[in-house]
Amino acid sequence: MWNDPWSMTLAGRLIWFGTLLFTVYMAGRHLAETHLPIRQVVVTGAERPETRAALAGVVQRLSGSLFTMDLEAAQAKFSGLPWVRRASVSRVWPNRLQVTLTEHQPLASWNRTAMLNLEGEVFPVAPLDGLVDIRAPEGMELDVARRKNEFADILGRHGLDIAAIHVDARHAWRLRLADQVWVDLGRERMTERLTRFVAFYPLTQQLVTNIQRVDMRYPNGYAVQAKQERKT
Repeated sequence: MWNDPWSMTLAGRLIWFGTLLFTVYMAGRHLAETHLPIRQVVVTGAERPETRAALAGVVQRLSGSLFTMDLEAAQAKFSGLPWVRRASVSRVWPNRLQVTLTEHQPLASWNRTAMLNLEGEVFPVAPLDGLVDIRAPEGMELDVARRKNEFADILGRHGLDIAAIHVDARHAWRLRLADQVWVDLGRERMTERLTRFVAFYPLTQQLVTNIQRVDMRYPNGYAVQAKQERKT
C-alpha cells in the first residue's frame, strides 16, 4: 500500500475528509450550544392543579442547551412531582423541550396517609375527601385494588356503595357500606359471600332494623348484629 501512490492519496483524502467532518460537527455543536438555549418548555398531561403549580419550580431548575440538557436528570425532576406517575422528556429542534406527563388516577385512600391509584400503586399524597377508605397490610396494594373494583361492581348492581375496605394482619376482609353497615367476608370465597350478601340484604333489612354488622363467614347462612338502642 505504501508503495502505491494512488492508495496513499486516497487514504490521505479520507483522513482529511473525516477530520473536516469532525471539525464541522464540533464547531456546529459549539455554536448550537451557545446560540440554541432551551427557550420553550412545553408540558402536556398536567391536569391536577397541584402539578401545574409545581411545574414552574421544576422548569426554573433546568439547565443546559438543546444539546447539553441531561434528559434523564430532567425526567427525574418531573417524575418526582407527587401527582406524576411517569414523565418523558425529549428535544424538539431548534430550542424546545417537550415534556409529557402521566398523572396518578386516585382509586382510594391508603392507610389514611397516602392514596392508591387505578394501577394498584401507592403514591405519597394526602388522601382526598370522599375516597374509599382502605386499610390493609403493605404489599397488598395490587390485590386490594383489584378486589375493590370487583366488590364495587357486585354491590353497584344492587344500588350499594363501598365506603371502606379493611384487611387485618391475618388477611381477613371487612367492608363498610355507604349506609355504615359492616360486612365480614373473611379470608376465602369472598366473591361468593358478597354475592350471597347482596341477594339476601333487602330481606334482611325488612326483618332487622338498624343493622350494624352482617357476618357472611358462615358456610350456609349469615349472622346479623343490630345497633344497640341508646337509653335516654
